[in-house]
Amino acid sequence: MTLPRLFVYGTLQNDSVVQELLGHRLFARPAVLRDFYRTLDPTIGYHVIRPQEGASVAGTVLDGIDEKSLAILDEYEGSQYRRIVVQVHTIEGRVLDAYVYVPA
Repeated sequence: MTLPRLFVYGTLQNDSVVQELLGHRLFARPAVLRDFYRTLDPTIGYHVIRPQEGASVAGTVLDGIDEKSLAILDEYEGSQYRRIVVQVHTIEGRVLDAYVYVPA
């Protein structure tokens, strides 16, 4: 089963980047990923997230993700990232399962 959501915390928060990659817009809303922190990985030159109890990462949840979109985004992220399932917290107080890209 494919989750319909992706938590993003870097370049993919830019709506124009997502639209250029997928050919359409996705519904986006602010969210927080708990127990992770965001840092710049100098080996790849991009931000990554890593587990750390008590930390949090502000980002965006993209809704309406399907398998085709995931395949495109997986290719965009490349071999430096892999996708895992996490729980994110929306500003409405909801807890949602979503994919997120973490270092490979």
